[in-house]
Amino acid sequence: MLDRILQSLNSDQILPVKDTEGAVLVIAGAGSGKTRVLTSRIAYLVLGKGVPCYRIAAITFTNKAANEMRERLDKLGVDVNELWVSTIHSLCVRILRARIQKIGYGDNFTIYDEGDKDRVLKRIVAEVDPEDEKLLKQAKTHISNAKNAYMDPDEYEEAHGEVRNIRLVCEVYRRYEAELLHSNALDFDDILVKTYRLLTEDAETLEYYADKFRYIHVDEFQDTNRIQYLIIKRLASKHKNLFVVGDDDQSIYGWRGAEIKNILHFEDDFEGAKVYKLEQNYRSTQKILDLANTVISNNVGRRKKELWTKNEDGVKVESFIGSDENNEATFAALQIKSLMARNGYRPQHFAVLMRVNAISRAFEQEFTKYGIPFRVFGGFKFFERKEIKDVLAYMKLLNNPLDDESLLRIINYPKRGIGDRTVDLLLEYAR
Repeated sequence: MLDRILQSLNSDQILPVKDTEGAVLVIAGAGSGKTRVLTSRIAYLVLGKGVPCYRIAAITFTNKAANEMRERLDKLGVDVNELWVSTIHSLCVRILRARIQKIGYGDNFTIYDEGDKDRVLKRIVAEVDPEDEKLLKQAKTHISNAKNAYMDPDEYEEAHGEVRNIRLVCEVYRRYEAELLHSNALDFDDILVKTYRLLTEDAETLEYYADKFRYIHVDEFQDTNRIQYLIIKRLASKHKNLFVVGDDDQSIYGWRGAEIKNILHFEDDFEGAKVYKLEQNYRSTQKILDLANTVISNNVGRRKKELWTKNEDGVKVESFIGSDENNEATFAALQIKSLMARNGYRPQHFAVLMRVNAISRAFEQEFTKYGIPFRVFGGFKFFERKEIKDVLAYMKLLNNPLDDESLLRIINYPKRGIGDRTVDLLLEYAR
C-alpha cells in the first residue's frame, strides 16, 4: 500500500511527504494536490515510520475538509479513529472539555452561536447606552477583534484609544465577559482564546498536549489568524514537527483576522524550516492558469510561483463587465440559452457563482423569464432554523443549568404567559 501511495505522487509532491522531522512549509498552488500531499504524508508516518495514529494531529478549517481527509486516509489504510483530524475549533473544544476547570469554567459549558451572542450583547448595550444605535455593531466587531488578538478589555482600550466610543465598547466587552462566565458559556472566539489561555497558564496541560502531538499538520495555513497561530505554536513547542500547507495567493480572509504574515515569515518563527513548492496544476487548462498567473503577479508581499499544467490549453477566457446586476443576469441568461440551443448543453451543465446572496434575485428573475430551470443553493442552514435553535436551547439548558441565554430563548416557548417584567425579576434574582 505504501509503495502505491508514493508512486502516485509527482517528484515535487514526494519530497515534503518524506521530510518528516522539523518544521515544513508547503506552498501549494491551486489544484496542485495539497490534500493528497497531506494525506500521503500522514500515511507515510503511520505505515512507513510506524508512528502511532494517536500521536498525529491534522487541523483543517472546515468540517467538510476534515471529513474528506478522514475518508481519504481510511482508503489509504490508516486507522482514522485514533487520529485527531478536525477543525481547529473542534480540537480546542476537546481540549477544553477535558481541562477547562483549571481556568474557572465547568466542563459542561455551553457554546453560544452568533444569535445567542447578539442577544446577550443587545441586552448589555441597552444597559450601557440605549441611545447609541451604532454601539451594538461596533461592540460586536471590536470584541471579536480583541479576542482574536488575545487582548482583554483594558489592553484593547489602551491600544485603540483613538477609536470612537472605545470606552463604551470596552465597558460592553467587560460586562459581556462577566455574563459569559456567569452562564458558564463560551462564544465562538472564546473556544480559541480559552484554549490558548489554558496552554499558557497551565504547564501541566501544555506538557500533556505538546507531548501527545508528536506530528502536527495544518491545512489552509494562509487562513490562520493570530490566536490560531499561537495555539498551533504552543502545541508544536516540544517536538517541533509542524507540517503546514497553504498558499499566500489564496489568502482571502484578512477581513476576519487571517494574517498572511504567518505564511510569509514562517522561516523566521521556526529555525531550520524547510519550504517546498507545488506548482503543477491538475484542475485547470493552461489558458485559465495563464490568466490567473498574470492577475496574481500584481500582488505585493507574496511568494513567487508559476502554475502550469499538462492538461490541454483549453478555450480562451472571456470577460463581461455589466453596468449592474440586472445587466449581468441578462447576459448570463442569454449565454446559457444560446449554448443550450447550439451545443446541446443541459441546465445542469452550468453554474453561476455570486459574491453575495443579495444579487441572486436578479438572476432568478432572468432565468425564469427565459425559461431556464435552476436551483439556488444557500439560505438558512439547518442549525440556523428557529425550531432547531429552540430544541437545542432546551438541550443546552439540561446540560448547563447556568445558561441564561438558552433559558431566555425557551422560557416562553411554547407560550406560558411569562411577561418581560417577570423575566427581568428572575434574571435579577439569579444574579
